[in-house]
Amino acid sequence: MEKRPLNLPFLGLQALLILIDCIAVAYVSPILVSFGYSPMRIGRVMTLAALAATLARPVWGYLNDHFACARQVTLLATAAGISCYCLLVFGGDARPAVTAVAVMGLNVTIVCMMNFVDAWALRLISEGYVLNYGATRAGGSLSFALGAMVFGWAAARWGFRPGSVILWVLFILLAIVILHLPNPAPASASSVGFFTALHHDAAALAGNRAYRLMLLASFLCMLASCAIDSFHSVLILALGGTERHVGAALFVQAICELPVMIGYTRLRDRLCASPAVLMSAAMVFYGLRALTLGFAHSLWVPLAASSLQALSFALFTPACVDFILRTVSPQRLSTAHLVFQALGSGLAAMVGNTLSGAVADAVGIHRMFSLMSLLAFLGSAFAWKAAHIPKERRVSE
Repeated sequence: MEKRPLNLPFLGLQALLILIDCIAVAYVSPILVSFGYSPMRIGRVMTLAALAATLARPVWGYLNDHFACARQVTLLATAAGISCYCLLVFGGDARPAVTAVAVMGLNVTIVCMMNFVDAWALRLISEGYVLNYGATRAGGSLSFALGAMVFGWAAARWGFRPGSVILWVLFILLAIVILHLPNPAPASASSVGFFTALHHDAAALAGNRAYRLMLLASFLCMLASCAIDSFHSVLILALGGTERHVGAALFVQAICELPVMIGYTRLRDRLCASPAVLMSAAMVFYGLRALTLGFAHSLWVPLAASSLQALSFALFTPACVDFILRTVSPQRLSTAHLVFQALGSGLAAMVGNTLSGAVADAVGIHRMFSLMSLLAFLGSAFAWKAAHIPKERRVSE
């Protein structure tokens, strides 16, 4: 029996969840700046948040692989994340402990759900559902672009608290959309316990050389990426910009994602390139973006640098999903993806936020960006190496 296409409901899921992420997460650094936080303090808070997300991601992956609960997890985690945003904007000012808990909660829930939804898509594709991941993810980029522009203008005028009302309205719409999506079937009926199952999955992934090497490459690149994510808006504010300019930068980067997200499959086939090669290329552009920010001494430069999102994040994200589909056995897809995000992104954010915050305080934000760009270029070299591992040595059994 042919399974029904899921492009339209999954497009709605991506658009709404990424819009929620835009409002609740993308403006965390400006919120902390409004609290009077220095780059070093911002880095410390982001490090705690990244630690929490790193520990949570494998758990989300286990749930998605071994239980049919993707809809329930997404809804409960998103509701908890919106509650954390409300805690941040209403109770975080002058309460450092509340701020840290709220930002950690946002990362454990909404940030992790961004990766969880990718893993959900992987499972549905592997089960035979018709789902164009790149095209549906492009819908999220469009909603992020519009949300960033509008909310940036609103935050500059009224502050960040109105975002709490908007988020709960979006959550109701998200719940309606999610009811039209299927839960993935459990990949295996296992009688082993939670930690034993995680250990088995981790051992299988550790034996996959291409996966291990790409994990190292992603870790190095994401050190530069987290510096961009955490301090791009700080740089804009330091150069005399406002929340409106931050919103404009987020709008530019999200709009520039659209062509690559929509056309990823065609681009890959036209270039006859493997996903690993495309990931290596994307890491080069992560490095170029950080390097550009390192030489930004006028406001238009960080705004223009946002356009490099097209060939960094927008190329890396679908290529990463594609790489895992081709490299990992089907019963471990969700765990593989979320472990990849936990170590390649979450652990990198823990190290990178502390490192970039300390370097920015020590030598300035511009030199920090320049130094972090070197790590992205090094990651690209390791990704290129992973792309040339013989195919028969890739797939974990």
